[in-house]
Amino acid sequence: MARWALAPLALIAGLAIAACGSSSGSSESGGSKEASSGTIPVTFVADQTGLVSYVGEKVIAGMKLAVEEINSSGELGKRKIVLSIANSNSDTATATTQMAAAVKSNAVAVFGPALSAEALATAPLAQRAKVVDIGTLSEDTGFLPIGNYIYRLTCSQLRYDPLIVEHVAKLGLKSTKIVYASDNPTLSEETTEHMVPELEKAGVKVQGTVGVPSTTTEFSSLATKLESGNPESIGLMVVGAANPDLITALRHSGYKGVIWGEQSATAGALVPAGELANGFFYAVDYTESLPYESSKKFTELFKQKHPKEIPYGYDANGYDAMKAFAKAVSLEGSGPVTRESVLKGMQKEAASGGFEGASGKTIFVGPEHRDIAVPGVLVEWKDGAEHIVKLGTPGLEQQQ
Repeated sequence: MARWALAPLALIAGLAIAACGSSSGSSESGGSKEASSGTIPVTFVADQTGLVSYVGEKVIAGMKLAVEEINSSGELGKRKIVLSIANSNSDTATATTQMAAAVKSNAVAVFGPALSAEALATAPLAQRAKVVDIGTLSEDTGFLPIGNYIYRLTCSQLRYDPLIVEHVAKLGLKSTKIVYASDNPTLSEETTEHMVPELEKAGVKVQGTVGVPSTTTEFSSLATKLESGNPESIGLMVVGAANPDLITALRHSGYKGVIWGEQSATAGALVPAGELANGFFYAVDYTESLPYESSKKFTELFKQKHPKEIPYGYDANGYDAMKAFAKAVSLEGSGPVTRESVLKGMQKEAASGGFEGASGKTIFVGPEHRDIAVPGVLVEWKDGAEHIVKLGTPGLEQQQ
């Protein structure tokens, strides 16, 4: 299937986070846009409400954790990161409006929205304004080619989803059907161009694929359709609540086979399905029991800040993205932070090869090293928690 050093907790004062939209300003100066003395303004166009609000809120939690750590540690001298958050509402038109405002503001970098359709629509605005756009979650292959100011600091699931294929084959399953979100560019591509051929190559017959809109809420008739032909397994390449709803519909209709999915099943998305979700497996970039030292440090840091919450990959993604941004700023010295200096810092950081992050060994890959790869991990959901089935191999661009 050959396809595919965190600081200790010292988080008290120095946090500067604004939960509002971007401030006004002109984008005509492009790369010369400069932060005011002592502050480093950045904007995150986040999915705080809508289809993937559960993703946006977790990424925000990770970013805020990183901002607190960075600002209190003196990593950037007396300068403080000021994070503004604009809500995209999981809507492409709204995301575009929010990004347009962000690139006209004094933000020296922007962090893009989660959904691929939003990211693909907003990234050209950042590229034209010559402001670094750090993608959070968008994994569409068309994202990075938009331009040299576009970075993705979340590992594409294409790099670790081979762990799913390997496990399906290892279980001796000979047939499967797949339902996927037809209006999600990443999941559509992942299903039709990667999962289907790789499963077939591994000796698993794909009896068919079914595309459905992400807004689908009634799954009883779909469950019947998926069960026809008695596939030994059924794959769910869908978003958010569709995961537990589909699992529930399949089990209530009497399906006894294996059900598997992909990373959107994380962050507690399966909880509504209760015991019916036990045995469901999927691949993610981070889970709280990862054994890597950098992962353990992030997990401890998060739990100290949020003792009643479980850290998931989206928290880790936000944390690592903000930490990487701060590193880029530091690489350009103690002078004024501008959009151009952020780009130069990101280029230097990418050329360094990688870093130890919340998801373990992280390496820069892809065009101009503007993408990353992490080992990934296959997990099984059981009794309300993720349990590690297999770790990916650190240092690989793509799991095998």
